[in-house]
Amino acid sequence: MHIPLALLGRSAAAARARDAFDAAGPGSHLIVAEQGLDPDDLARYLHDRTRGGHPLVTIDCAGDDAGSLERDILGARPRLASADIDSVSPGAALLAAGEGTLFLRHVGELPSPVQRRLGRLLRDGEARVGARGRARVDARVIAWTPAPLDADIREGRFRADLLRRFAAPLHVPPLRGRAEDVPAIVEAAAAESAATLHRAAPRFTHAALTVLGALPWTGNVDELRSMLTRLLQRPAAAAIRQEDVLGILRGDGLTSRMHMHVSLREARRRFERDYIAEVLEHYHWRMSDAARILGMARANLYRKTRQLGIVRAPAGRSR
Repeated sequence: MHIPLALLGRSAAAARARDAFDAAGPGSHLIVAEQGLDPDDLARYLHDRTRGGHPLVTIDCAGDDAGSLERDILGARPRLASADIDSVSPGAALLAAGEGTLFLRHVGELPSPVQRRLGRLLRDGEARVGARGRARVDARVIAWTPAPLDADIREGRFRADLLRRFAAPLHVPPLRGRAEDVPAIVEAAAAESAATLHRAAPRFTHAALTVLGALPWTGNVDELRSMLTRLLQRPAAAAIRQEDVLGILRGDGLTSRMHMHVSLREARRRFERDYIAEVLEHYHWRMSDAARILGMARANLYRKTRQLGIVRAPAGRSR
């Protein structure tokens, strides 16, 4: 089964997120993932694992006005809302999903009256349809929010009774701080992009991956995928080199992340030094572990630290 790019990698954070998704049952779930982590892909993965073969209906709660949103999800608001809060119109998304999934993007933007009706329907598992008929609500809800809803709950913007309908939130870590996951994500994303261009996926040199791993990726997977698309639109080459990546950074106006008054050789040296130093600090200067992550022999790592002037900070002091 296709694993979302945001869940790939060997870091402990990525492993925890994968385990949480793999352990998730067929009930309702809340995904907490920053913008750029492709929530649609995450929802599809969860749906396919637990309710594959059934419909997946997606609605963006930030895309329509409150009235249209309520009609799309549950149908027209009942005239006597207090008496018919459990009513759903035929054809509404909650019923159209059948035994599948209703995916609500930006669930924090859901209007309070819709939250109230939806919370009741998920609690009871049954809806009033039409004048006298009743029907089971077999669909489950997967919701996505780019940030936890704790503040929204405290300030009354999101109803606690709806939040209780979801299992424990599924948190997806952002790419910043996950440098060791970048190579796996890059290779998978490059293969996807290459397939759409009907060409073979290129190989990335270690130096190119070093540069990519050193970037903060504030736009997460979307930003990384966009850069890879531009890299693959260049003339086909057997390998993507560090110079290719730096060229895209310059062309995209992202060179503010680097020192533009130095030569390409010096920029490369600084990237390499900073990345190796970060890996060493992360592994508490266990040279064997750091060398394994860096893809180099331990003796070469010792030599590289001497060449680049990387020294371990005294205990109690940061590098």
